[in-house]
Amino acid sequence: MKNNLCSILNCKHYNKCCNPIHWKFNLYGGSATQKQWSILEHNGPFFPPEYEPHKIPIIFNSNQIILPSLAEEYATMFAKYIDTIYYTNTFKKNFWKDFKPTLPSEYNINSLEQLDFTLIKNFLIKEKEKKNHLSKEEKDMIKKINNKIKEPYKYCIIDNKTQTVGNYKIEPPGIFLGRGLHPKSGHIKKRIYPEDVIINISKDATVPIPNIKDHKWGNVIHDQSVIWLASWKENITNKNKYIFTSLDSFFKSKSDETKFDLARNLKKKINNIRNTYENQLNNDDEKIKQLATSLYLIDNLALRIGGDKDTKEEADTVGVTSLRVEHIIFLEDNLIKLDFLGKDSVRYCKKIPVHMKVFENLKNFVNNKNKKDKIFHLIKPSTLNEYLNSFMKNLTAKVWRTYNASILFQKEIDKLKEEKILEIDENERLNYLLAMFIQANTSVASLCNHQKNINDSSNKTINNLDQKIKLLKQKKNKTKDNAKKKKITNKIKLLKIKKDTKSKMKNLALDTSINNYIDPRIIFAFINKFNIPPEKILRKKLLKRFEWASLVDKDFKF
Repeated sequence: MKNNLCSILNCKHYNKCCNPIHWKFNLYGGSATQKQWSILEHNGPFFPPEYEPHKIPIIFNSNQIILPSLAEEYATMFAKYIDTIYYTNTFKKNFWKDFKPTLPSEYNINSLEQLDFTLIKNFLIKEKEKKNHLSKEEKDMIKKINNKIKEPYKYCIIDNKTQTVGNYKIEPPGIFLGRGLHPKSGHIKKRIYPEDVIINISKDATVPIPNIKDHKWGNVIHDQSVIWLASWKENITNKNKYIFTSLDSFFKSKSDETKFDLARNLKKKINNIRNTYENQLNNDDEKIKQLATSLYLIDNLALRIGGDKDTKEEADTVGVTSLRVEHIIFLEDNLIKLDFLGKDSVRYCKKIPVHMKVFENLKNFVNNKNKKDKIFHLIKPSTLNEYLNSFMKNLTAKVWRTYNASILFQKEIDKLKEEKILEIDENERLNYLLAMFIQANTSVASLCNHQKNINDSSNKTINNLDQKIKLLKQKKNKTKDNAKKKKITNKIKLLKIKKDTKSKMKNLALDTSINNYIDPRIIFAFINKFNIPPEKILRKKLLKRFEWASLVDKDFKF
């Protein structure tokens, strides 16, 4: 029998797409059908206020037209993006498709190019300036009033315990941007009303009242096998959105601990698994050979599995199973170059030395294929997942990435020897340890290809460090006191580490690895071993979320 939500959404996949417990909790050892709670009470999601028209016109054929409320709302959204990097032909084409039906028919407007949004854009600029010129007191007062209104929606009761709700606010309507060159960029994300929302609460709980008048919930269910509080369908991607408890809640903590325990379990079996798939690189069965080769790439390059995508509906991002011939170049000495868009349209572009047999296999897989053909044409995500599960129950590519990230971080941290650290001047010791922590995290972010845009401040910081190093060297040369020289040498060493790390992390996002891939017990063991104030390493929210890991022994090893 399907679960309640699958029935409501007429879903045929039973417990896989409509039941987020399958991927939020069960993925790391829980059960998708087991009872997750006995009591669940909350006030539902918080809806943004209705749109208030400003009556600023658009211009059509030199005439000013004041639009109906919905059309004006969409026009105002659009004006915000004019002359930005998002203002592409795809963006304009998709917006026009959604915007045209809202326009008054009597004007016979046939294209977006006929319209001038300058007056609305100027209005938005002035409104922004007004907000910027508010005093601190005025801003604080507005924030205080808003927080008071939203306060009841920030918490829920689970089994008589208060838990914070994560994304308790329904996102206001807006223009969809997507990641990278998304084919649906420019479409309008429609306003969500209570009628679109499914509420999940206890049978005897009071049904919450929506914060916008004269509306009622689409449905109220009592599904104890899932851990979400509310759900609705987003009109652009047609995917279900959920409201969960926050990352520091019991459910997420339990999920985290189970996930990292599973990755540690992989550590016990990793050598046998590697021996098996390395032997299978020579298998006579082409499909097994492709499975073994793809697993080699997941293991060594921390690639995701990937999946088939309709590039008219989604950005053309790929993982190992969807790699195409055009994504690989064969260089000399078993060196390959991979160049493709990964998750969130983040570019993966690296030259990598690979096992001789892997190099040979990959060359054979692309032989006589067109550039748009798949490299691994005999396998798909489900096949590769089955292959992974044949080695270990619940083993996935994400678990493997978690293992590789955690084991790499452990190796980097283990390079720090306690006796050497104690030799460093006490005033510099903490800075040195923090720099080494960042350096270890940078290695993990590089492995997992967690990227961000490079900003000007990074280059300025590196230049400033160069100047400091130069001045310290001059000071050292002038100093005759050996004790002072040693102190300056340690300072130069620390600055060089900071510079090297800053150079490597210019385009790397370091938060993702700490939030999702590095076992926090390694971090707390490092903190406890060297008596580092925890708040120097982790933000307040992460300290609360990873509280379960904080009492770990200083000698803990992943």
